[in-house]
Amino acid sequence: MEMIGKVLGNRYEIKELIGTGGMATVYKAGDKLLNRNVAVKILKDEFANDAEFLKRFQVEAQAAASLSHPNIVSIYDVGDQNELHYIVMELINGKTLKELIKEKGRLPWKEAVRIASQIASGLEQAHKNHIIHRDIKPHNIIMTKDGVAKITDFGIAKAVSNSTINAFGTTVGSVHYFSPEHARGGYTDEKSDIYSLGVVLYEMLTGKLPFDAETPVSVALKHLQETPVEPSELVPDIPLGVNNIVMRAMQKDVNERYASATAMYNDLQKTLRTPGGDMSATITLDGRRDFPTQKVPIVGAVRNDVEEKHVQKNVKYGEDDMGSRKGKKTKKQAVTKLLIFILLAIALFCGAFTIALKVAPAIFGESNPEVPSIVGLHKDEAQKLLEERGLKMEVQSTSASSEYPKDYVTYQQYAEGFGLKKGATVGVRISKGAETVFVPNVTTMTVEAAKIEIEKYNLVYKEETEASNTVPKGSITRQLPVFNTEVEVGATVTVYISAGPVDGMMETPNVVGQTEAAAREILVAANLVPKVEYVKSPTGKEGEVISQSPEKGEFISELTEVVIIVNKQEEEPTTPNNNDNITGNNNQTGNGNGNGTTTKPTTNAKTISIDLSNKGTRDTFVVKVELQSSKIGTKILHEEVHQRKDGKITVELPDGSEGSMIKVYIDDNLDSEMIVK
Repeated sequence: MEMIGKVLGNRYEIKELIGTGGMATVYKAGDKLLNRNVAVKILKDEFANDAEFLKRFQVEAQAAASLSHPNIVSIYDVGDQNELHYIVMELINGKTLKELIKEKGRLPWKEAVRIASQIASGLEQAHKNHIIHRDIKPHNIIMTKDGVAKITDFGIAKAVSNSTINAFGTTVGSVHYFSPEHARGGYTDEKSDIYSLGVVLYEMLTGKLPFDAETPVSVALKHLQETPVEPSELVPDIPLGVNNIVMRAMQKDVNERYASATAMYNDLQKTLRTPGGDMSATITLDGRRDFPTQKVPIVGAVRNDVEEKHVQKNVKYGEDDMGSRKGKKTKKQAVTKLLIFILLAIALFCGAFTIALKVAPAIFGESNPEVPSIVGLHKDEAQKLLEERGLKMEVQSTSASSEYPKDYVTYQQYAEGFGLKKGATVGVRISKGAETVFVPNVTTMTVEAAKIEIEKYNLVYKEETEASNTVPKGSITRQLPVFNTEVEVGATVTVYISAGPVDGMMETPNVVGQTEAAAREILVAANLVPKVEYVKSPTGKEGEVISQSPEKGEFISELTEVVIIVNKQEEEPTTPNNNDNITGNNNQTGNGNGNGTTTKPTTNAKTISIDLSNKGTRDTFVVKVELQSSKIGTKILHEEVHQRKDGKITVELPDGSEGSMIKVYIDDNLDSEMIVK
């Protein structure tokens, strides 16, 4: 489902994808109520109907929301909408600790200790609230730009009062950081988080994992059976105190680890203050424990509970506040320890067998092909890649995707590297291309309504301005793409808003209702050319302008002709043409009595006469007569096709043309010029 642009809880607007985890997808969102950015974790579709995963997801929200600590990511809200289950949390601008380790290879020991101290401090707060993380690893530690470590993803946390035994195959964390009891599927508590923190500190100091192998089962068995190479052997400049903190935190026996995150935090802080310190008061360095003078218990006396708790076997890196007791063991003690050893061996065997059965049933087969990464590949290429490894592909569904083109894989059922039996099927989802919509028509709407309409279709509204001679300022002139164009969801629709007329354009003044003389004066003052036509109208006043073209408010340029219709009841007196004041070069004089085609002049209008018998080189040509006037402007008076046999033609001149230049063109070539007197 495409989430970008959706609003959850009428408050959180999804902006962009941040990342994807095992159970959920994390988005950056805007909190419209508090005007801030937050992170929204949404449970994946495949788990939304899974009661077990849904319960685990809800537990994460309930557990983490109760925590308030600078080293724990804050939870703001939790909700569900249309089968989408989500958590709203603090948005951290930074990178994971895993990314930081990959960039640097390994961290300087002081930096590693400081980060581990912050994680221990956060765990201390969680443990005080009876919350165990159970998935401490660098991937779940986010480092801010200021170097602050924040623990996130309490995805498998449970209240201690509700703890149950977790089978290895049902956990969500990474086996490389599991405590032995976690890998075995046994009871886990706060000390399991301490073990995992020890592994994280080991990786920060050395750039390597303490245990690694080709399969998760092999890694789990190493956690159960092997002792890691000490960090100081891999990196000699690591202080011995820091080395021993790691080794103590990673003790396989929970009783030999730190009793609490607070105790580990105190030792980490001590190494920062005195990196060259002995640290032997709390950490065994070489199997011997040197303590100041202390009271020795009476032989055979009954020890109290505190003494009994601290008198433990002399194992390297263990803690014994009452000192080491050396000497001969009684026969009863030896038998007791032998029984404990036998029971432990049986438990380890059963745990390893359970792991093999639940996590990697194919381990006993002949071939265990690993699933390749096929997301982002064309379905044919993905199928070929799976078949090369002896696996099959099954298309589970198709869905719209703006990230992947049509017929490309958007999701695979098993993660890269997961081992399957030969011939097993890998489910995939295929993109059917981006979701599309048809662009609505907004050209007749107001700007505000257009924005709402466009965003209703999950399109992006964009606004531009442009000059317009026909559309009033502030109104929509056009849109791109045009109405009914099919586009992808999230595409941009640009709406153009009128900024008014272009430079040099003007609104036509209103002269309706004016006298003819007043109308002429108004138009000439506006650098427009008046053209008067007369009609008889029973409703209008004598000599009044009853209409005009262009009409009032239309945008026109200077020197445009404006026709005004004047109500004239009386007939205009007929007078002979007076062409005595028109003189042209080439000895042409308009006399209006040619024997060719003529233009009928208006009463009292000035005219010119042009003799075509000696014009051009062809029998048929185009005659154009142009008037140029400082008062009227440039105007084409006549432009028609004529023949030489037409003889003389007559062209009428507009009122007020005195002093104008008349130019005659034959086939667009200047033939003659004359001045109107």
